[in-house]
Amino acid sequence: MQRLEYSPGEFVYTTAKSPSPPESAKTTMTRQIDPFSSLPTEQRALLTHFIRDASTVTSCHSGMQREICRMIVPMALQTPSLLYATTALSAIHLQALSNRSEGVKSVPDIARLMAKSLEHFRIELQDPNARGSDALLATARTLCLAEIHSGAIHPNTWRAHVEGAKALMAASDNGSNSPQRSDSFRRYLDRWYRSIVSLTALNGNGPPIGELAKIPHQEAASQQNNTPDYLDDYWGFTVHLADIFRQIGAVAWRRHQLSGPNKKLVEIDETGFQEEAASLEGSVRRLMDRDAVSQPTFYPGVVEGLSAQCIREFILCNEAFQHTALIHIHRRVRKAPASSPEVQQSVKRILECTSQITPSTGLSPWVMLTTPLFTAGCEALGEDREAFKRLLLSLHDTVRIPNVLQSLKFLELYWANDQTNDDEDWSHFLDRMSFDFIPY
Repeated sequence: MQRLEYSPGEFVYTTAKSPSPPESAKTTMTRQIDPFSSLPTEQRALLTHFIRDASTVTSCHSGMQREICRMIVPMALQTPSLLYATTALSAIHLQALSNRSEGVKSVPDIARLMAKSLEHFRIELQDPNARGSDALLATARTLCLAEIHSGAIHPNTWRAHVEGAKALMAASDNGSNSPQRSDSFRRYLDRWYRSIVSLTALNGNGPPIGELAKIPHQEAASQQNNTPDYLDDYWGFTVHLADIFRQIGAVAWRRHQLSGPNKKLVEIDETGFQEEAASLEGSVRRLMDRDAVSQPTFYPGVVEGLSAQCIREFILCNEAFQHTALIHIHRRVRKAPASSPEVQQSVKRILECTSQITPSTGLSPWVMLTTPLFTAGCEALGEDREAFKRLLLSLHDTVRIPNVLQSLKFLELYWANDQTNDDEDWSHFLDRMSFDFIPY
C-alpha cells in the first residue's frame, strides 16, 4: 500500500509490507521518494518554499500548517491551476522577504505564475467532471490569498475569486461526485469561505458577498442559538462572531450608501439604524459575557495540540476581533465619533490584547492581527497611533506580507487627512482613494 504523506519539510511515499503471521513478524518499511522530481526547477523550489516557509504565515499553529500542506500539496501536483497558484503565493512571500514594498504582484515572475494559473483554471472549469471538485475550489482560495497578500488594490481581483468560490461551492453542493472529494478538506474550505466572506463584509469596501449577509439579524441570531460555537483556529475568532461580522457588514454597507457625500440626497431612517446597532452590539456583548465565564471552545481534536501560551493568545485574538466588531458598529452603523468613549475603549482594549501576543514569523495567532490592528488604528488618537504603527511594522517584519504594509500606508494617509465630518469614516476615505483592498 502506498500513499503520499507529509512530514516537516518533506513529503514521502510510505510503503507498508505485511508478511504472514505471527504479528511480531510484520514489518513496516518507509522509503523516501521525491514526488517533485518531475517538476521544473522553479516550481520545485517554490513548492518547497511554500511547504517550509510560506505556509507558516497563514497558519496559527504547527498542526494547522501540516494539515494545510497535507491537503494542498498532493492536490496541486495533480491540478495545474492549483500548482501555479500555490507557487505564485510562495513567490509573493519569497519576494517580500527581500523587498519592503506594499505591492509585489507587478514583479514579472509573479504576474506570469498568476496568469498561468488563471489560464489553466479556465480550461479546468470547462471540464464537467471537474467543475465541482475541491481542487478548483482550492485554486480559487489560493488565488484569492495571492491577490490579497500581494497588496493588490484594484477592484475585482481578490473579490472576484471570493465570488468564484461561491459559485464553485454552489456547483459542488448540487450533486458533484468528485473523486477528489475529502470530507476533511471540504470542511477546511467551508471554514475558509465562511470566514473570508465575513471579513469581506466587515472590511471590504463593497456589498457583502454571500446569501447569509441578506438574512435579517434577528433570524441570524436565532440560528446561532441552535448551533455550536467554536473558536476557529484557522482564523482566530469564533464561528458566531463571523456570522455577526456579516450582519454588521450588511448594515454598514447600507449606511455607507446613505451617508457621507450622499446623505443630503436620500432620507436616512436614523431610528432603524440605531435599533440595528443596539441589536448587533447586544449580540457581541453576549459572546463577550459568555467568554468571561468560560473560555471559548475549539473544534474537537484541536486543543490537544496547542500549548497553554497558544490557547491564551487565541483567546486574546478572539477578544480583539470582538472589539473590532464593536468599533464597526459604533463608527459605521451608530455613527458615533472616533473620540467617543465607547470607541476609544475598544481601541485601547485591542491595543492591550494584541500587545500581549508574541510577534512570530508564523504558526501563531499573531499572523491574524491585521484586521483588528487596522480597524482600531483607523480610530486611534494621539500616542495610540504610534503604538498601532509599531505593531503593524512588527507584524510586517515578521510575516512579510505586503498587504500589511498596504494597510499601514492607508492608515498614515487617513491620519494625515483632515477629517472634519463625523458622519464619514475610513470607508468614505477609501472611496476617494479609488482603490479596493482588504486589511487581511
